Parts: sequence; structure tokens; C-alpha cells
Amino acid sequence: MSTTPRSTASTDPGEARAMVAAAVPDLPTFNTSAFGGDDASFYFDMVRLQDRADIPRTFAHRHDYYHLLWMTQAQGVHLLDFVPHPVQPRTVFFVSPAQIHSWTSSVPPRGFVMNISADLFLQMFPRADLAAQFPFFDVASGQPALYLSASQHDDLLPLVEAIEAEYLGEGDGRLDIVRSYLLILLTRLRRLARPPASQEGVSAQGVNLARRFQQRVDQHFLDCLPVTAYASQLHVTERQLNDAVKRATGRTAGQVIQQRVLLEAKRLLSLTDLGIAEVAYRLGYDDLAYFCRFFKRHTQTTPGDFRKRHARPPDGAGC
Repeated sequence: MSTTPRSTASTDPGEARAMVAAAVPDLPTFNTSAFGGDDASFYFDMVRLQDRADIPRTFAHRHDYYHLLWMTQAQGVHLLDFVPHPVQPRTVFFVSPAQIHSWTSSVPPRGFVMNISADLFLQMFPRADLAAQFPFFDVASGQPALYLSASQHDDLLPLVEAIEAEYLGEGDGRLDIVRSYLLILLTRLRRLARPPASQEGVSAQGVNLARRFQQRVDQHFLDCLPVTAYASQLHVTERQLNDAVKRATGRTAGQVIQQRVLLEAKRLLSLTDLGIAEVAYRLGYDDLAYFCRFFKRHTQTTPGDFRKRHARPPDGAGC
């Protein structure tokens, strides 16, 4: 990123990743779904929102699995990676692994939660280009929610209830049927999801390249790699990479990297007590003033003001 003077000269990239991970060790992270008990072989589970006293979860947390919220009745706000989304009746939310989220509802919520393990997701989408066809699983697309009409909701509800019936039943091959029904549900929801305007006319190959780039950015954003390095890893030219990413996401490759760094900055500012200078250092910025200008340019607020608005409340508050 030639426009962002970040450097890991004083910090090994592996050490930098460990430092950032260690900064938020107590953020609640659900490795396996709590709804199915303590079964170590978690594959899939679902519950009704109205059957759980601990829902909605109003505290910031994340999952190591895919999380689908089918809200028949609810009214509030879903904060997903610090972006607020309205919660209203007939909303479907999609949360990918490692995303930080919390939500509220001023009325008793009704609907379903479906938790999809990484293994099950891989069975449904064995290739990245298959998953890339579903915009709500692409964190970079900014489309984590579908707002259904009454007819759309009522048309799909029997399929959701069929998934629940198979999951709760004891029939032969019930999880195979769950997987098949789930793929049908996601495909039908995909039909209702409007692709980003930037993706109109984009080839599947281009979308796949952009998604693979995003995955690499998630893994290596702390390494301060330039776009040319990512292009080399993906066996394309820098121009080809920029063109594919721009068409698929509406952003340049450099902007995607910056957005990932910005997201990590927000996480560290809101979830830790690290000083702003330490946050900047852990993200590869040797110049605190530059980091503050970078943050304000992209968020229209200073790191300090962002922390005041989003800092996690004391333990136990809001749970």
C-alpha cells in the first residue's frame, strides 16, 4: 500500500499477529454452538428465538461458525463489525466466522437461529467460486441482511420449518436432508438478494479472484504487503487484480486492504484498553499522527471519539 506508510520493520509479522490476537483474549468467542449442548462433533443446530432467554445477545461476541438469524418478529439494531443495521420483522441476517456482532430488540423476538459449522459450509460450497455466488457470505460486499416482504417470508417459512423438523427428528440421514434443505434455502435467498451494482456483468472468474484476494487480505493484512505481492501470490498482474476487485467490490485492491486494517483498528479501540499509540503500532503504523489522519479520513471521527462511542461496557453490563 504505497499510500499508507505502514511498516513491520520493527515487528515480525508473526509477532504482530500474535500481539493483536492477544489484545482481545476475553472477547466472547463461540467455538461450537451453545444450542446443541457440549457435543464436540458440532455440525449444525438451530433453535427458535422465542425459546431462548439468552437471546438477543446484546454483548459483542463472535463465532467460529456461520450464523443465520431468521427474524419473523423483532425490532431493534444489529451491530455487525461496528456497522448498524435495522432489525425489523421478516429480516434475515448472515454472520460469517470471526465477525463481531451484537443485537437488540425492543419486542420479544420470534424466529430461528441456524448455526452452520465450517465443515458443513465446506460440504455445501467446496469451491470458493461457489460460495462467492452468495453475496451475503462475502464480508466485503456489505450485504449481511435481507429484508423480506410478507409474501417472501411466508413462502420460505415452510422450508425453514422443514429444516427444523429434520434436525429435531431421528430419521435416517436426517443431517443429509438438513444439508440439502439448507442449500435450497440459501439458494432461494440468493435469488432475492440483489447483487452489488459493481458486480453487474462481472464474470464468475472475476468474482472468484476478488474473493480469493479478500481471503488472503484477511490472513496477511498485518504483514503490510503491497498490492503487487498479493497479485504475485494469486498469479495475476496487479492490473488484473485491481480490475477484478474494483468490478466485484466497487473498491480498489488497496482500499480493500485499508478497510481490513481499519476494521482491526475499530476492534482494538472498542474491545481493549490499549493506548491509541499502541493500537497504531500493532497495526504497523510507526507514525501515530498518520494513523490518526488515516482513521479520521475513513470514519469521519478520531480514534479517541470512536472509542468513547463503542467501548465495551464493564463485564456483565448489557448481557
